[in-house]
Amino acid sequence: MTTTNTLKDIEELQQKCEQYDGISLKLNWESLRLGSAPGGAEWLVSYEDGLLVGFIGLYAFGSEVEICGMVRPGYRRRGIFTKLWDQALDIIKSKEIKKILLNAPGASTSGAGFLATLPLTFSHAEYQMKWDGAAAKRYGSGDSSARTSVNLRPARADETPLLNQLDADGFGQTLEETTEMNKHVAAEEHIMIELDGQPVGKMRLNTENNETWIYAFTVDKTMRGLGIGRSTLLQTIEREQRNYNGINLEVALDNPNALKLYESCGFVILNKQDYYRFIG
Repeated sequence: MTTTNTLKDIEELQQKCEQYDGISLKLNWESLRLGSAPGGAEWLVSYEDGLLVGFIGLYAFGSEVEICGMVRPGYRRRGIFTKLWDQALDIIKSKEIKKILLNAPGASTSGAGFLATLPLTFSHAEYQMKWDGAAAKRYGSGDSSARTSVNLRPARADETPLLNQLDADGFGQTLEETTEMNKHVAAEEHIMIELDGQPVGKMRLNTENNETWIYAFTVDKTMRGLGIGRSTLLQTIEREQRNYNGINLEVALDNPNALKLYESCGFVILNKQDYYRFIG
């Protein structure tokens, strides 16, 4: 079976599981499609009589790996995912991985059942949000006072060190960690945020099937409170609307200021994803 056929089977299985469980699985399709290329994901699958019944994806970011998987309804409680997990651990042990995170939708009862069998500690949770025009009108997102002086442009290749530094400062990581992690980020649109011609923030945009996701959005800590984040979001929303794209993002539950900003710009919560750190 070709990689293309396997990816089609994975997509069909995802749709079946999401419809059955009423959840949204985070499978990072841009990484899955890259395969063995830089920034690509590894995966393990289980077939029965030509039907894909189990999947597990391994998404490596430097010395960290995130794991997400699924089993077809009607084939659960038969040890399918446990076998895939054991194979995934063998792969992980052969690499220099320091941190293993398992991701599951907050509303997934089958996921919670499997996670309860593992030695885990809760790491963090994220909301998945989507821009909604009706919500924007209710909040009256309006214009930002900094809007006219905030400019968004593609980041240049020689600005990679600055992008890494902004990530490190914005997300509480070391420069070494962000530099290594960004080496493996799938090809996306890197945006530099400027105020009065000076770089003050950055974000990544990835668009697929008319859905744009905002990733790694951060503004320099010394420049916050000036309306830069709001202006950036409003400009991005306008651009993606012109291109007939939906706009999506994720925000950590322990970041109430960001959540408040996103909601005030018209983003609504659709799903919750929980992350657990494997300590076995």
